[in-house]
Amino acid sequence: MKLNPAPNPATDFEASVENDAVSLDKFLAENATSAVVPDEIDGRKVAKIGVRAFQNRELLTQIVLPTTLKEIADSAFSGCSAATEIVLPDGLERIGARAFADCASLARIVVPESVREIDECAFSGCKRLAQVVLSNNLKEIGIGAFSFCESLTQIELPASLERIGETAFFACESLAAIRVAPQNLSFRDFDGALATSDGKTLLRCPEGKSGEFVVPKSVKKLGDEAFFRCKKLTRILLPEGLEKIGGAAFSHCSTLTQIAIPANVKTLGSDAFLGCESLTQIVVPPKIKAIPERAFYRCVSASRVELPESVEKIGRHAFGSCESLTQIKLPPNVKSLGDRAFSGCVALQKIALPEKIDKIPEYAFFQCLSLTEVVFSPNIKEIQIGAFFDCSSLKSVALPKELKKIGDSAFNGCESLTQVVFPEGLEKICDSAFSDSQALAEVALPDSVKWFGRRPFARTTVCRACPEVARKFANAQKPPFWEILAAEAKKKASEN
Repeated sequence: MKLNPAPNPATDFEASVENDAVSLDKFLAENATSAVVPDEIDGRKVAKIGVRAFQNRELLTQIVLPTTLKEIADSAFSGCSAATEIVLPDGLERIGARAFADCASLARIVVPESVREIDECAFSGCKRLAQVVLSNNLKEIGIGAFSFCESLTQIELPASLERIGETAFFACESLAAIRVAPQNLSFRDFDGALATSDGKTLLRCPEGKSGEFVVPKSVKKLGDEAFFRCKKLTRILLPEGLEKIGGAAFSHCSTLTQIAIPANVKTLGSDAFLGCESLTQIVVPPKIKAIPERAFYRCVSASRVELPESVEKIGRHAFGSCESLTQIKLPPNVKSLGDRAFSGCVALQKIALPEKIDKIPEYAFFQCLSLTEVVFSPNIKEIQIGAFFDCSSLKSVALPKELKKIGDSAFNGCESLTQVVFPEGLEKICDSAFSDSQALAEVALPDSVKWFGRRPFARTTVCRACPEVARKFANAQKPPFWEILAAEAKKKASEN
């Protein structure tokens, strides 16, 4: 890089004095294409580039830092998108949070031996950064430090490194290998993937890995986001001794077509397989007791799911938007479903709810457009808001004998529904429970119904019930007063 040999004059900077040294707080030459920071101003050494001092100076192509520099503060050079190279001087001790974030043209960086820590998101969004040489004394890489560095293909971690923050290499889509110095006591690498030094936890497989990856036999745990966004991996082989799969471990592995979860796995983290769009089948191993929230959310190609009898809980959104899923057998030990557990499963045709389930949660089967049959647990006491909203293929429903309450819009939009059998003991039918079920010509309500919400049925639905229940139903079907007033005003306007 050709450098401007003369430093910028002191008048180009807004500065302050800290501990008898100069902090450059703002670069004032707004249209400059180069910046050469002097070693001294007014006889004092320049030791710090202040917070946002050069932020968003998009015309700067050359930046020369002084040999006296000790600290680059938070966001000091963030958004200097035209700068192609910045030489960090020996003696620099701190690189602050987002110090060089979004320096989109920066191609190479060498971190001096004096630097012990790189703060969070320090080089985030440096899209052309292809080479990083780290300090041999570096102790910590902060959260998201090199995230969105799209051109980075390999990085070598020094023996001194002790801590790596979450998402340090997030969205580095070309990164194919993370190498660790053999002498490092905290980490090691397996075929370019980062692991703990004992080899028991696989921490991160870089996003640029492609084809097949074999997880070593020593691995007992996959850390959170271990394979997150590994979009080029089509096959991952897991060892038999694996016991735990962390949160979002395989999230957004969009080309992963198959994976065998070993029988010894006891724990799945939330979002574990979220967005695995090419995964065609899901077989959950026999020691799993809970399917956590969003575990298989948006596995749109999964047509087959097998759950073991050990499963007791299915979390929120667990199988939401599994658009190819046509059937699933819920084990008898399942005690609870989370909200929207199967929402958007547009191909699901039948569901049988185990006897231990006592309520159907909010939007549990929302927009299950192909659902034609529901076998209820006899012990269900409540069907919550929107549970079967827009289940447009559902034709008949025999509600369970223990049912006390049907929530708001529970069967709203079930346009094919022609028959509903209500149990004795039902007490509440809430707002719009069946209001868009136009095909439901007639209902027979038990005397136990004590309360109706607003318009629980379509206007065309005829209510067969004792006089008291029928009166309540008629009152519930009346429009609210503001609709009556609006209709009267419209009628008067048309008459005039």
